[in-house]
Amino acid sequence: MTFHSLIESSEFRAADKGKSSGFISVPGTEVKMPATMINGAAEGKQILITGGVHGGEYPCIETAIQLAKEIDPADVSGNILIIHPVNVPAFLAKLQYYGPYDGKNLNRVFPGKALGTTSERIAYTVHQFQKAADFFIDLHGGDIHESLVPFVIYSNLGGPELAEQSKAASAALGFPYVVGSVSDNGSIGAAAVAGTPGFLAELGQGGRWRPEEVKTYCDATLNVLKHLKVLKTQPNVNDKVAFLSKMQVSFAGKDGCWYPSIKLQDVVSKGDKLGEIRDFFGNVIEEYFAESGGVVLYLVTSLAIVSGDPLAAVGVE
Repeated sequence: MTFHSLIESSEFRAADKGKSSGFISVPGTEVKMPATMINGAAEGKQILITGGVHGGEYPCIETAIQLAKEIDPADVSGNILIIHPVNVPAFLAKLQYYGPYDGKNLNRVFPGKALGTTSERIAYTVHQFQKAADFFIDLHGGDIHESLVPFVIYSNLGGPELAEQSKAASAALGFPYVVGSVSDNGSIGAAAVAGTPGFLAELGQGGRWRPEEVKTYCDATLNVLKHLKVLKTQPNVNDKVAFLSKMQVSFAGKDGCWYPSIKLQDVVSKGDKLGEIRDFFGNVIEEYFAESGGVVLYLVTSLAIVSGDPLAAVGVE
């Protein structure tokens, strides 16, 4: 299956040569995902790049837009399809995590359903391109209420050979931390189960985007394309990456106000306090402690917290 054959079923008529842009329709919904197809001058791999699976993660969306404009087909071997952004409804609604039509977290419903809710149908449509891709790059960033240090997640599903491909490309991004995952309901897990290597990258935070962050993200993604031999020049080598075995996420058990006790990149031991939830009268109603030792990769910065929301994540060696 090729990207072109999948796009033909949409209103986006991608050219066979050069670069073209249009909208990929999500069947059964009003959603149209802006996309750019870059046909390389030479034969090569099919690469899928997505930005904005979560609508409030702005640096990755701007990065995907700029990559689509800046990559020259003459420099490319193979084809690159960039979707920018994926979750248009959540982006326009300025929402964190969830979609406005069904209240679902798009990155928790992959591989999606052809006849499901809006989020499930978006996931299903993207998953068809995942299955056709030789490599999948999913660009994320700190949501409206999150603070994080740049890191990359790759999937250990799909077998050791596929995981090693994903891990090596993750390191080529140049971020300080690379983390393994066995989750199967997110974008990279679904891709791995379908046999496509890839990774999910995180950069930026707090509902903001800065030009210098976007430049870093663009340069990092281009370096991965060099690593994959999709771009001609040699990649830079990242010899300072820390490989982590998993990410231990703590979730809220109550609604209320969140008071973290930690900062980004703090090194915590098992049992160290991560923070507490207080009620609206200032009384502590729950405390949270590290289940494993490791480094703090992200934490929620909003005062408001809802039961079931993530609070903080610790990367474990």
